[in-house]
Amino acid sequence: MEAKRATIIYNPASGRLRHRTALIEKMTRLLGERGIDADVRTTQMPDDGAAIAREAIAAGSKIIISFGGDGTLNTVLQGMVGTDASLVVWAGGTENVAARDLGMPFSPEELADVIAAGKTMRIALGLAKTGEESSPGRYFFMFAGIGLDASICRDVNPNLKERTGQFAFVVAGLKHLINWRPEAFTITVKGKTYKSDFSLIGNGKGYGGGIMMAPDARLEDPWFEVFILPSNKTRLQVLLAMVNCLRGKPGATDASIIKTDEIEANSNPKSWVEVDGEVLGPLPATFQIVPEALSVVVP
Repeated sequence: MEAKRATIIYNPASGRLRHRTALIEKMTRLLGERGIDADVRTTQMPDDGAAIAREAIAAGSKIIISFGGDGTLNTVLQGMVGTDASLVVWAGGTENVAARDLGMPFSPEELADVIAAGKTMRIALGLAKTGEESSPGRYFFMFAGIGLDASICRDVNPNLKERTGQFAFVVAGLKHLINWRPEAFTITVKGKTYKSDFSLIGNGKGYGGGIMMAPDARLEDPWFEVFILPSNKTRLQVLLAMVNCLRGKPGATDASIIKTDEIEANSNPKSWVEVDGEVLGPLPATFQIVPEALSVVVP
């Protein structure tokens, strides 16, 4: 029987995980013992994971393993939509929100068993478009954020992120509580327009740091769960809202929580958008669900 073919794509700069080479060599051996031949490719530029994934699939790989954080995963999946290859999320980044949402094991041995078992499911992806309507847009796995968290993502020190992981986001968040000047934007859902300083579009329920804003979002469902925090909040009110989300009780805030498959957002002056923790660009933007867009390996 011909061995299955897989490609491991990893970002050498993602997260704080050390000894990546040894881990990848171990995973390659474990997969080989389970009848899977694994090639290894390294990303060199911020967005070349997509091209590497496309090349690997064209060369016959049916399994694409993204080893890194949620940012690495986001680049890899851009090259997989519309193919019959299956994505494996191997946690190796700062927060690993997608891996936790899917329930993927962190142990190499257990992960190799999951890959070999070959159980998959089709999930929906979000598609965010900023600027011109002709923009091809960018797919996102877990969430898109507008306003506050996108501003925090823009302010994160990349060197501190590499050294300390999630602490870098905490530092940027605390700086924003002191210095941030909210820029209200409008978000339109189901024909109704809201004014907000921060909104989160959840494709999955995870966010990061234990915060829960879209508790009923499911990756396999053909809709988003949208968390819209009203504008004109004081810094203390924003902090209290995040504390409630940290407690898993976003409904305890006065945010609107809505299920929908399409969103439009505008601002003047411009607010920013992030997807899966990576800055995308300024508003205006549209967001739509793409049902059954991707096959992912699951336990």
